[in-house]
Amino acid sequence: MKKNLLLFLLKLASLTLILGYVWFSGLQEQYPHLISPIAIPFFKFVGVTKWRLVLVLEHFTNLVPYIALVLSSPGIITHWKRMLTALLGGTAIIMLFHLLLSWAVFYFSVKYSLSKTFYKIIVPFYLVNDAMPLILWLVFYPHLPSSLFGLKGFGGEKR
Repeated sequence: MKKNLLLFLLKLASLTLILGYVWFSGLQEQYPHLISPIAIPFFKFVGVTKWRLVLVLEHFTNLVPYIALVLSSPGIITHWKRMLTALLGGTAIIMLFHLLLSWAVFYFSVKYSLSKTFYKIIVPFYLVNDAMPLILWLVFYPHLPSSLFGLKGFGGEKR
């Protein structure tokens, strides 16, 4: 158990640093352009007239820890279908949450400007968005916390 945990943590730290470097060295600025083919029709549908990137862009960084968690998980070669499903499905869900967060920020900033009320309402949206990597990792890999960290009754021992 300790060897698997140490290997997992080493892979997680390494991948987070590498992916974080790639993200912050340019991908973060390109990300809105990459998802704009989906974002623009969605925004038109829900009535968003201005993408307030300055208020949401930093929260799109949650892709980095999610991808690092999935790629660090034990058994990515033997359970490659699960890994691919988690990687593609989870990334798509996180991207959807980015669009929903962008909509919420637009909607509440129009309604309350950037007042104290706006931040009281929007901070829970930020928190849920920022927690999505861990939530999705637990959904796709419910057995790993028990096998890696020795937690009893959390997802079982099944692999």
